[in-house]
Amino acid sequence: MTSRRNHWVGLAATALAAVLYVASLFPHVLSDPDNYLYNDAGDGLKTYFVSAYYVKYDSGHHFTGMNYPVGEHVNYPDMQPIITGVLGLINQHVYPISDHTIGIMNVLLLLSMMLTPVIMYAILRRLRLPVAYAVLTALLIGFLAPQHGRIDGHMTLSFTPFVPLLWYCIIRMLTTPRRVLWHVLFGAACVMMGMVTPYYTAVGSFFLLAHVVVLAWQQPRRTPAERRAYWGLLGRLVFTALAPLVVFRIWLWATDPTLDRPINPYGFFEYIASFTSVFIPVEPPLHEPFKQLLGIEEPVWEGWAYVGLASTLVLIITLVRAVRYALRRRGRLIFRPALPQPLRVSLWAAALLLLLAMCYPFKLPGLRALADVFPPLRQFRSLGRFAWPFYYVFTSYAAYTLYLVFRAVRRRTHRPALAYALLAPVLALWAVEANWHMHFKADEVEQRATGRLFTADAGNYTELLTWGNRKPSDFQALLPLPYYTLGTDVFQLDGSGDAVSQSYRASLNTGLPLLTVFLARASVGQTMDLIQLLSSPLLPKAIIPKFPSRKPLLLLVAPGPISAAEQRIIDMSHKITTNGNITLYELPLEALEATSIAREQARADSLLPTLRAVNGVYSSTGRSVLLEQFNGRTAPHSRLQPGAFYEPENKFSQLYNGPIPAAADTGQYEASVWVNAKMWHGVGNMQIKVYRGDELIEHKVQGASQSTELDGDWARVAVPFRIKAGATRMEVLYESQELVADDLLIRPLDTDAYYYITTPDKKRQLIKNGYRLQ
Repeated sequence: MTSRRNHWVGLAATALAAVLYVASLFPHVLSDPDNYLYNDAGDGLKTYFVSAYYVKYDSGHHFTGMNYPVGEHVNYPDMQPIITGVLGLINQHVYPISDHTIGIMNVLLLLSMMLTPVIMYAILRRLRLPVAYAVLTALLIGFLAPQHGRIDGHMTLSFTPFVPLLWYCIIRMLTTPRRVLWHVLFGAACVMMGMVTPYYTAVGSFFLLAHVVVLAWQQPRRTPAERRAYWGLLGRLVFTALAPLVVFRIWLWATDPTLDRPINPYGFFEYIASFTSVFIPVEPPLHEPFKQLLGIEEPVWEGWAYVGLASTLVLIITLVRAVRYALRRRGRLIFRPALPQPLRVSLWAAALLLLLAMCYPFKLPGLRALADVFPPLRQFRSLGRFAWPFYYVFTSYAAYTLYLVFRAVRRRTHRPALAYALLAPVLALWAVEANWHMHFKADEVEQRATGRLFTADAGNYTELLTWGNRKPSDFQALLPLPYYTLGTDVFQLDGSGDAVSQSYRASLNTGLPLLTVFLARASVGQTMDLIQLLSSPLLPKAIIPKFPSRKPLLLLVAPGPISAAEQRIIDMSHKITTNGNITLYELPLEALEATSIAREQARADSLLPTLRAVNGVYSSTGRSVLLEQFNGRTAPHSRLQPGAFYEPENKFSQLYNGPIPAAADTGQYEASVWVNAKMWHGVGNMQIKVYRGDELIEHKVQGASQSTELDGDWARVAVPFRIKAGATRMEVLYESQELVADDLLIRPLDTDAYYYITTPDKKRQLIKNGYRLQ
């Protein structure tokens, strides 16, 4: 009874110590949680915005705050749907709490920090560590957890209790294999955690599958009956691991109608863990000294799972012991060390998951294409996050090993003081690192008392509109400039920090949805419709007929670089009011949807009779132009006429290599081409190289992800360049995978190129500089 009582006393002591420590780090946040933002920019601010907007205005599985007029599924904006869903129900049916969403989110994250050491204590006690030691090491492991570093960025990834809780369920499944309860709890936890972010579902399921692999590998020789029972256990574990993935997938299939989300997001081979991101300090003050001492490269932030120097010391001890076992021909102890069975199996399972986090085997020579065989795995752009289970398991192993060393020294020397003298500095170093780690973010967060400025009605955008005798209901949506969009892995417009933050603030305050996206796996087609609002008047705006009303748009112009396309939109708008560096405009739909096609057609009708066609192309100035339509070439798609350039491999494709259009003509030129933006591998970049003989005298590169000239599934990529005296040859290259390109045009910037095509219904259609005029 005394032992059981001590266990619960230890649990209570762990909880109390965790609460007091977190409270000492975040006193101002806990005293006024509504007034603090863990981050007032980037992904952190986005999570606050989408969560608060949903609780205030939305319900169900549909989020309307972005991607107007379609909206978005709640799984993709990083809005923690299971949390915001509950808050939304409370707000609508119990008590109005929408003004406190940010504060509730802040408190939940701090509570998760407090809970993590408690779960780690339960795990360490399962590993037979004594109460006092388990209390101390649980606190150290909990507060050095790498996910704390996400609190001011990817807030949905900052719930540190989730991975230890899943591991605890796995331990109980292994120690009580016939109890269905722990299988059910694991599956339910995996699914619910996936409703915070899908990474938790994947990490939990893969971690359990790794246990199955290790158990199958380390299966002892038994009787046929015992072997059948053992394989039955493995079958139940496989079912428990796969069920959450299947349930989550079915939920998405049933609730998300969008079919064109990106399937090859960037980062799979880049956002990975490494030895240095796990075993070498990654934060101040130790990072730079170790980096200089060891001459190592900067570890990838997404792969951080630093276990602490105490655990790195244990790694060295383990490697020395493994060498000794190998020399003494006791290799079996390397693979089946004398550890409690749950720790032994979990250690190898976490090591397997660490290999995945390091992108093995996919990054091995010749195996890169293997990743394409597993499309669902490719959806996880940051494999480095799969290193988190290794952190918790290896630090637990380190705590266990250090205790064994402490106990062995005490028993063999009969000098407890010596044992404590050896253990205390190691634990002290561990504690110092954990304290540094927690202060690294806490000190910054405590300075960000800007929450009410972001959410309060007073001094916000509804009030600002009254200065111009307007109200939010006069408009149907909000368009921010400089324009930003992120999430398709095809197009990325950065806008400005002020445009992002102020548009979030304005949207949350007014209830007007945003005509942009800033979320994971956004629909490519829907995003292209939004970006096309910036396209030239030669392109009809496909999204305007989809608007549910003819109300004008509210244009919010914040500080930042304004492009020519954005300035054109400002010029067609009516100024409402200005407050500091923010200006609001009214943008009528009539002005936005007006095109210059009829005017350009009339101009062409009067101009073309005076021009002579050369190779079917009319030049407005008589200067030479070059047109390559790739007619007749085999490609999965074509733009204006059958045929296009197609290259399925990831390489530099040569679209043109030949003489300068006019060798004696120097000056500013433009090379443009249309690329199909729905080929699932991004849109790459176009490069122009100009040579004088064999000498490269001009080299220009233009990424296509910032293109705003969009026509259906096609994006226009244009590169301005100069032809210098003596130039003899030029080369047009395009770097991309699965490239489909059409209508390459090289012309002087002061020259318009006209030509006719034959449409599928056998009619002639006039084209100007690659744009249809009819």
